[in-house]
Formats: sequence, structure tokens, C-alpha cells
Amino acid sequence: MATAEANWKTSLDTGGELFDLLRNARKAWIYTYIRQHPDTRIEDIAGSVAIPQRTVYEYVNDLETAGFVEQSNDGRPATYVVREVDFQLVSDGAEREITPELIEAIARREEDEDIDTYIERHGLDGLAVALNYAREYVEGSVTHRIMAREQDVSPLEAGIILDAVRHVVQD
Repeated sequence: MATAEANWKTSLDTGGELFDLLRNARKAWIYTYIRQHPDTRIEDIAGSVAIPQRTVYEYVNDLETAGFVEQSNDGRPATYVVREVDFQLVSDGAEREITPELIEAIARREEDEDIDTYIERHGLDGLAVALNYAREYVEGSVTHRIMAREQDVSPLEAGIILDAVRHVVQD
């Protein structure tokens, strides 16, 4: 299975706009919100997250400049849609897929302490690996014990992260 070959040493924190998005849970959340609510307005975004509207404008502008979102109308108020993100990072023979699901999992770190703790312990790389296992977990081809053994984490920790990100890959 692909997840068995995962290498924790591949770093997602290498720089660039994509990685700025990955490091900032609020930007990741805004990207995810726009992805789930096409043609949304800044006011809609600000109303759904506990950050000032001015900051939302700045973050949307950053995402637009980086090419992750674009204005979907010519009028006012401006509405936005996302450009789908699907990158493959290859480093030292290991691959990481950077998908909207990974961005959504990162966005959820502020609300879900289990995801936040897992990222603190294993980095974004570990979260990307956990998402791969979560896809197989949802399909029923992998258990938390298999992930624990193959990734050298405790079965409890594997079970917690699989439960925390399961809904991300199910949607």
C-alpha cells in the first residue's frame, strides 16, 4: 500500500506561497470556506470566522495574489471562487500530495486540538501521511493499528488522528 512507503522526513515547509498557506490555519480556513461556498463575499467569510473583516480582506488578497482564489464577478461586492490545489511534492524519493483536503485539515487545527497536537508532534508532513491513511481507513482497508505499526506511533495516537481527519476525506 502507498501509505506504507511514506517517509516522515519529506518536508512540506520549504517556502513559497503554497507553504505560507499551509502554515497559516486561518488562510487555509478561508481557502476551504471559499471552496465549499463558491461565489462567496468577504462579508460572508468574516461572518463565519472570528477574525476582523480587514484581516479577511488581507488574507483573501494574499490568496488571490498567490493564485489560490480569484474574483468571480466584475461588480461589487466582489465574490470569490478557489482555484483547485493539487500539487505533488517529491523530495528524497518520498512524495506528498498537497490537496484541498490537506488544506482543510490544516484549517481545522485551530478548532480541533487533536489535529493541532498531531501537527506539533509530526509536522505537516505527518498530517499529509495521516490523511493518506485516513482515506484507506474510511475504505476499510487500513486500521489504526496498521497505521501505528507502519508509522511508529502509538495505536491511541493513530486512532485519534484518523478519527479527527476522517470527515475531511469523507466529504
